[in-house]
Amino acid sequence: MSSPLHDEAAPPPSPVVTPGGDGVFPVVQVARCIGLTVPPACMNDVTANAALLQGYADLLNGFALPDTCEPAGEYVP
Repeated sequence: MSSPLHDEAAPPPSPVVTPGGDGVFPVVQVARCIGLTVPPACMNDVTANAALLQGYADLLNGFALPDTCEPAGEYVP
């Protein structure tokens, strides 16, 4: 079964980092909230990864389900 999330042909959302470092502040703020320190040498990669994950979250949040959908059964791996 093919789906946009598992299709090899569908590329992942591109990370979008705003010019001027605007994308860095939210990363620093979130890191502080959970007790992490991001070294300056890692900031660009962490920011790009956060933007990539936000792209995936936006993709999932944009998938509308009708009110008539039944809930999934119990998950068994």
